[in-house]
Amino acid sequence: MKKNEILACLKANKKISGYEVSIVNKDSRELFYVLDHLEINRAVKIENTAITVYVSDKKTTGSSTITLTAADDKDSLNKKLNSAISKAKTAKNEYYPLAPKTENIKEKIEIKKDLNEIASNVAKAVFKADTYKNGWINSTEIFVSRFNEEFINSNGIDHVSEHFKVEVECIPTWSNKKEEFELYKFHESNKADYNQITKEIDEILKMAKDRSQAVTLKDVKLPKDLKVLVKGEMVEDIVYNLAENLSYKNTYIKQNHYQINDKVSDNPFDLTMKAVVSGCSASRRYDSNGVLLKPVKLIKGGVAKNTYGDIRFGYYLKEKKISGNLPVCELKADGVDIGKEKHLLVEAFSSPQMEEDSGYWGGEIRLAKYFDGKKYIPLTGLSISGNIYEDIKKVEFSKETTASKYYKGPKYMIFKGIEIS
Repeated sequence: MKKNEILACLKANKKISGYEVSIVNKDSRELFYVLDHLEINRAVKIENTAITVYVSDKKTTGSSTITLTAADDKDSLNKKLNSAISKAKTAKNEYYPLAPKTENIKEKIEIKKDLNEIASNVAKAVFKADTYKNGWINSTEIFVSRFNEEFINSNGIDHVSEHFKVEVECIPTWSNKKEEFELYKFHESNKADYNQITKEIDEILKMAKDRSQAVTLKDVKLPKDLKVLVKGEMVEDIVYNLAENLSYKNTYIKQNHYQINDKVSDNPFDLTMKAVVSGCSASRRYDSNGVLLKPVKLIKGGVAKNTYGDIRFGYYLKEKKISGNLPVCELKADGVDIGKEKHLLVEAFSSPQMEEDSGYWGGEIRLAKYFDGKKYIPLTGLSISGNIYEDIKKVEFSKETTASKYYKGPKYMIFKGIEIS
């Protein structure tokens, strides 16, 4: 259905007190490799339309979301809308408004090369690292996508934006002649950084080699109070936990660990929630309710300074300037050089764990490297655990930086006093 037809149906239904319409057009090039042989090369174009209807009075607000298909017409849409209205009436919350009209975003991106060429160059960057005799990339999937989005609500918001995403998923494998060892790599960015892709694939292949040579704690005696370096998904989980503890929602329902002006860490660092960060593919200029996004510094110098969140819980907290759900964050801190100091570098967890309420964090480690002062010794079959609310007080950060889907900042967080078993 055309946008004007959808809006006409929404405006004609007097039972609807408000609505939000999200129309997303995705144009993607997808490459699938077995070893270094291209098996599938396809172009995908998809349109997704989601409509959220609101039923509100002065005390309550209910909502329900529907999706449209290519087969929908005016009659089927009206049936879906009436069904959504019924559901919204039975799932009400305390009243909150929709985002008011402010500036409407009209954002275009310029891509100098077509998606086919970018996807081909990404593949070249991946296989540029595939140079080892006993190690190889078992399978690779590459997705290069351009998204055109339009967001409309009943208060007059009409945002149009575009964004770009590169995704690489691969299975590196290493053989020690007796057995083959596999790891997993997922790269996601809002830019095509070919050198970075090659670097990351080379790193994961070397990690697969380390995994094939790893020993257990039975073979190595670790000293007490060993510094532990974590990276990747675990760093993201830690930062996400900090941010959630300073969200409107957790503040409102009193599940927040931190209050404004609480000291989070004795080691000062800044954590800022942002709309757009280079390298972070989750970047957006506005949130899922259409609220325009401005940076919010949650933590300054290790001290909690602000909260952030969506319009619903911001309204409940009577926030004067509602930030919206900022999608990405940037952490800045003075980096340390660990040098020749003994330490444990955690390369990959089997499944990293983070419990927001208790603060427990850690998990079983698939691959770590113990630096004994002279050389790295690959380890597997061990685990670490701690309480993040205590451990973050003495955290240190690496000088080396990284960027992922949601996070930009130091590549490693460095902890001391973590339990290793």
